[in-house]
Amino acid sequence: MKKNNKKINGRRDENSGGRRGRRIRGNRGNGRGRGKEGIIDSKNLLKSKPEAQPHRLEGIYIIKSNKEYLATKNLCPGELVYGEELITIEEIKEIELQNNNDNNDNSSESSESRDIQVINKSLNIQNNHNIENKIEYRVWNTFYSKLGAAIESGIINIYMKPGSKVLYLGAGNDSYSTISHISDLVGKEGAIYGVEKSEIKGLVLKNMAKKRENIKPIIYDARKPFNYKNSITNLVDCIFADISGQDITNIISINAEFFLKNKGGFICVINASHNDSKNLSQKEKFDEQIRLLREYNLYVKEFVSLVNFESGYAVVSGLFKPYRDYLDE
Repeated sequence: MKKNNKKINGRRDENSGGRRGRRIRGNRGNGRGRGKEGIIDSKNLLKSKPEAQPHRLEGIYIIKSNKEYLATKNLCPGELVYGEELITIEEIKEIELQNNNDNNDNSSESSESRDIQVINKSLNIQNNHNIENKIEYRVWNTFYSKLGAAIESGIINIYMKPGSKVLYLGAGNDSYSTISHISDLVGKEGAIYGVEKSEIKGLVLKNMAKKRENIKPIIYDARKPFNYKNSITNLVDCIFADISGQDITNIISINAEFFLKNKGGFICVINASHNDSKNLSQKEKFDEQIRLLREYNLYVKEFVSLVNFESGYAVVSGLFKPYRDYLDE
C-alpha cells in the first residue's frame, strides 16, 4: 500500500514518513506540545529582517522576525552547542562627542588656551559619526530547555542576571542547552557551578568550559555537597535544579544550606511521576512537592506548568529563607 505523503503548510506530515526540518519554538505561549502548533521550520526564521529587543528578564532578548523567539547574546560567537540557530544583527548607534568648549569664556584665559579649545571643538564636530556593531544571538529552543520553557510560559523571576553566580544541579540535562544559555545570560562577570554525577556528561561540560570560561564543572553527586564544598568558595545568588528522583526536594535543600545566600533564589524542575502514589492526582503530587520544599526553608513564590512543552513537568521558584526569618514575619 502506498503511503500518503500529504503536505501540511508546505511540509510533509510527520505521520507520512517524511522528514521535517529542525524545529524552533515560535509564537510565544501558543504551543501545544512537540510537533504541533507553535513549531515552525527554521528556514522561515530569516525570511524577514530580524530585530532584537530586550526581554523583561535581564540578559534575555526577543528576536522579532516572522515570529518571535527567545535568545541570548552568544558568549562564544560562531559556536553552536545543541544545533541552535545563530543570528547576527547589525546595530547602528550614533556617537556624539561632547564639546569641550565653554560658552562663558573667562577673559583671563590665555590666547593659547582658547586656540586649543577651538581646535578641540573642530575635531569633535568631525568625529561625530555612526558606529556599526554586529551582535550574534543564539535562538533559545524552548523545547530543549525546561528553563526556556518556563520563561516562555510566563515565569516572573528567575533570580539570575548578568554577573550572577548560579549553582546548576544536573548540569548535563536538556542536551546542555540550559547551561549554555545561562552561560550567555550571566556573561563573563558571572559564574555557573555545574554539578553533574555522570562522568560522560562531565567530560562534555569540561570541553564546553574550555570555551565558556564562566562554566565551572563539578563532577560529583549533588546528593553529597560536602564532597565539593571546597569547589564553591562564595555563596551563590541562585540554584537551578533539574534532577531525576523522588528526593529532589531534599537535594536542593541541602545544597541551599551549603551554598545559597540568605534570601537567594531557587528554581526547581518537578515531575509528577516522581511521586509513586496512585491515589493522588497530578496537581496533588505537585502540591506535595511544594509542601516539602517549604518544610526545607524554600519559600515557593511561583508555580509554572510546562504542559505545553513537557507533559507531567512543572517549574517552581522562590526564595531560600532560614527558619529564623519566618519567626520575624
